[in-house]
Amino acid sequence: MPTVNLNKWILQSMTGLSKEEISDYLFKLKSEVNEIDQDTISVEVNADRLDMLGLGGIVRALKGISGKEKGERKYSVNETEYVLEVGDVPSRPFALACVIYNVRLNPEFYLKELIQFQEKLHDTIGRRRKKVAIGIHDLKKVKGKIIKYINLPLSSTFVPLNQSREMSVAEVLKETEQGRIYGNISVRNGMTPAIVDVEGVLSIPPVINSERTRISGETTSLLIDVTGTNFDAVYQTLDLLSTNLAELGAEIGSVVVKGTKEFKSPLLNHVNVSANVSNINRRLGTDLDGGEIVRLIQKMRMDASLDGDEIRVIVPPYRVDIMTYADLAEDVAMAVGYDNFSLTQGSSQGLGTLSERSSFYRKLRSLLIGAQFQEIYTLVLMKSSYQLAGDYVKVENPISVDYDSVRNSLMWNVLLFLANNQHSRFPIRVFEIGETVKAKAESDTSYLNELRVSLGIMDSKVSYEGLQAPLHEVISNLTGRTPSYQAVEDKLFIKGRCANIYMEGQQIGILGEVSPEILSNYGVLYPVVLAELYLDKIMGMV
Repeated sequence: MPTVNLNKWILQSMTGLSKEEISDYLFKLKSEVNEIDQDTISVEVNADRLDMLGLGGIVRALKGISGKEKGERKYSVNETEYVLEVGDVPSRPFALACVIYNVRLNPEFYLKELIQFQEKLHDTIGRRRKKVAIGIHDLKKVKGKIIKYINLPLSSTFVPLNQSREMSVAEVLKETEQGRIYGNISVRNGMTPAIVDVEGVLSIPPVINSERTRISGETTSLLIDVTGTNFDAVYQTLDLLSTNLAELGAEIGSVVVKGTKEFKSPLLNHVNVSANVSNINRRLGTDLDGGEIVRLIQKMRMDASLDGDEIRVIVPPYRVDIMTYADLAEDVAMAVGYDNFSLTQGSSQGLGTLSERSSFYRKLRSLLIGAQFQEIYTLVLMKSSYQLAGDYVKVENPISVDYDSVRNSLMWNVLLFLANNQHSRFPIRVFEIGETVKAKAESDTSYLNELRVSLGIMDSKVSYEGLQAPLHEVISNLTGRTPSYQAVEDKLFIKGRCANIYMEGQQIGILGEVSPEILSNYGVLYPVVLAELYLDKIMGMV
């Protein structure tokens, strides 16, 4: 979750709350406080509360939850002569702006806090500037009242922030840190979005502002531009910025936006959301009356009214996280305090037991370990060139060519394991229990998962009988039945040294000495004997 650093003395002064009260109330708002030093605290804010990523939003929320203020905090908007002309910018088509008067950026904490709020919005609602980018300028350094949002060629020049010389946009993208990180987001066909006044470039969203309009502790009025690829995110970001600054005492000035339509920004958009008293009580397990719910919602800084069983809420522009009645119910719960909810006693219908499947392969695992085999675990995905027989599922667009198919047998994994462990002490006796995917036309997807176990022995000398004897003992102990064997020819195994395994007339597996050609494909230098059992079939018989 995002974390913001705040000066605790300023926060205490603005809210009239003690350090302990601030910590307790923020915890009710799902935000945890940690003390960094004697002046600074960090607040870990819940990711949906974008308004609380800045000092103004935290002050407003604390005044509400503590009962010092209630209902929506309303902010007046003064008309100005500033105009934003929005041109055709295909890569980031939406742009809004506003002006802020009497902003306080001195002492330095306020300036740092504003920049911190800007960057937190970039990282959250702005999706690291891909969706939304914010430009903040000293209004007194902006020339004229007409601001334009247009496309500019990369040969256009200006002095970027923190630079002392004029640079072309192409140079900015190549030579500055911001250019290298964000430069490829919006440049198309040799053109970049730009905010300009009569004197030139103010910023190239989403990369960097100009040095000419840098803000400082002496700045008292701001021009804020917000550009992006999604109109809702753009206007919500501007609403959050302007209302948070207004909460700290600044005044909001509107800008006339001229594009395909003409309107004024910030929009300070309100949304109506309603909920039934019964729905909220059922969701929370409470028995609150309508009047009490209205009072609790007002503590969360929203206006609400009661009409019969219906709670009508006017969601203010700074609460962009409220969308449905479920969000209102959560706010009611926070206003009540989660510590005031009693825990529901859980009930149990009995003790849990292992499923039949789990019991089966736990028993199988114990028997194989008792027969001196060691269990291995491998991946379901593998390189298709290792699957030397049978149909298998091919992965489209695999991340790596080493994992471009789904295994159709565990024997491939056992052979790979043995190939990678030829330096180990002999004999090597291993087994693996796991899912495979096998072609089956009757299935909806033409493939079916199948649980199997594969066993392998590698030694300087091994034989069919070396594996058949312990495998026969394991099957007999596992099922209480005696398996039978029938000689068969299979290209994986040496002719005359391979057999299918049967039980009650059904084939339940295969066993044999691996052919030298197959061993050569895997780079195995020693004899290997392999077996594989089809566990789904065996479980159906016991």
